[in-house]
Amino acid sequence: MKKLSLVLFLLFIVPLYTIPAIAVDFASEFDGSWTYECYDAPYPYHEGAVLIVSKEKETLVTITLKNGQSVSGKNVAIKDGNLSFDVYVEGSVVKTVLEKKGAQLTGKVNTPEGIMTLVIKKKDNA
Repeated sequence: MKKLSLVLFLLFIVPLYTIPAIAVDFASEFDGSWTYECYDAPYPYHEGAVLIVSKEKETLVTITLKNGQSVSGKNVAIKDGNLSFDVYVEGSVVKTVLEKKGAQLTGKVNTPEGIMTLVIKKKDNA
């Protein structure tokens, strides 16, 4: 009976403690300073910088446009290894979904003008 109790404990309780650790690992994969290119977007939205910071179960996204204007990501979520967030630009919601592929993030942005391809590259720290 003790062995059965131990097995049940390991099967049901231990995974509950490891799930948050896995979520944090996904979040930390996206952390850092990045540059983005979306040449389908109009100036000044076609390129700029992205800062992603994970802290205390929350991921913050800040986008700085080529003209220096900054916008913060809303509804930031990391699910199935993808980073998604919304930004509000000129009164419209722009939905973004990104997947990490090596040293860059690739994905789509859904804008009022249509769906556009977005490429984000990690900045060199040197």
